[in-house]
Amino acid sequence: MNIFNYLGELKKELKIPDNIFKSYNLINISGNLLYVEGHLGLIIISTEMVIFKVKNGKIEIKGKGLFLKTLSQNTLVIQGKIYKIEVF
Repeated sequence: MNIFNYLGELKKELKIPDNIFKSYNLINISGNLLYVEGHLGLIIISTEMVIFKVKNGKIEIKGKGLFLKTLSQNTLVIQGKIYKIEVF
């Protein structure tokens, strides 16, 4: 299993239908690291805010000292002090 598609692979292994879960996954680790699967592209990135697209909406991350630790076609990892995560 590839760690950067871990939850997607787990869903396949357990044969869980896609319509049960959202089209993206967020894992917030201690407010210092956010792992995201299923993003559809970045809209805004700064040290205080990151906004990216997901199916049927956008997600806004607010914090301090934010930066992209990892970015791939399907996943991203944001590091820094995360204060707020808002889905709209």
